[in-house]
Amino acid sequence: MRSAKATEGFPYDSNRICYIELFPTGEINQLVTYGEKFKGYMRAKDGTSKLFAVWPGHWHSDLFIIDDLEAFRIGQRLLRV
Repeated sequence: MRSAKATEGFPYDSNRICYIELFPTGEINQLVTYGEKFKGYMRAKDGTSKLFAVWPGHWHSDLFIIDDLEAFRIGQRLLRV
């Protein structure tokens, strides 16, 4: 797993990125809509969950932890809270 924060130019706004939310219970949600991403951001911000992203490549896909929530918020154009 890689760090989105440490990856220069991580494409937070790309429609090719699959965002995933993981809860301590093991429950997993895929974040597709604006509302899902906003709620996931809020839960990750308060420590209730963690966000991950899969960035597909030509030969393989990489898994990233979203460890810069502010960059995620800006890239997804989520309202400031």
